[in-house]
Amino acid sequence: MNTKPSSTLRFLERNEVFTLEEYMLAVDPDVSGRTRYTNLSNAVRRGQAYRIRKGLYASNLGVYRDRVPNVFLVASKAAPDAAVSHHSALELHGVAHTPMRTVYYTSRRRLDDFETRGYRFVRLTPPAIRDDELSAFVTRARSGDSLVRVTSRERTLVDCLGNIEAAGGLEELLRSLGGFASIDFDRLYDYLTLLGSPSAVARVGWALELLVEEWGVDGSFLEKLEGHVRRGTYHLVRSQGTRSFVARWRLYVPADLPYQEWVRG
Repeated sequence: MNTKPSSTLRFLERNEVFTLEEYMLAVDPDVSGRTRYTNLSNAVRRGQAYRIRKGLYASNLGVYRDRVPNVFLVASKAAPDAAVSHHSALELHGVAHTPMRTVYYTSRRRLDDFETRGYRFVRLTPPAIRDDELSAFVTRARSGDSLVRVTSRERTLVDCLGNIEAAGGLEELLRSLGGFASIDFDRLYDYLTLLGSPSAVARVGWALELLVEEWGVDGSFLEKLEGHVRRGTYHLVRSQGTRSFVARWRLYVPADLPYQEWVRG
């Protein structure tokens, strides 16, 4: 018994990006899995869909024909635990200063980088925090017609400061952070507490001092963070250039850069 081809086509007309599992569950469950997979393979052969990576597909039918798929949706479906992160999270939250063609996401699964339609997808390892605790710092943001898993504003801030390269560089990050209207300081503190990293606290404290006016940062919150900074020294970026030492946060930062100008966008 063959499944009706129109069932596969209707699925492709409604689903821009999908996993093999989503397809197999949605299309003609009364027929064999082998038949369903054959129909998807035939759709790929006819150019009605294409494989992005193993187990992940995009439609090339109807409104989706010959267009770049929703790259944030692609990243969020790259693995069951995937969440858009770092600079891509800044883009999805609507504050990135400059769009990029590298899309970052976190997942505990070891996945190789992959490319589709001129975009490169890069997996980053999430923090070593229990999944049930980490999930509190993943939210959903609208991207086109879809709701996509993305790191929260507070986690995005911390993660980007911990990986400046994946944030698009220091200037790009600071110009982007100024686009956030506000930050939930309680949630920010909760995430920093889970990380248990004095260096993360130092980086965040330094950034918050730059954004005091934009975000209305209370001095008592900065003092609270300062209490978590240890006697060691920390580095914002690994650089061989001239650096300045910010004593309050025991943090070395690149010297002679217009940080205040950058945070104003």
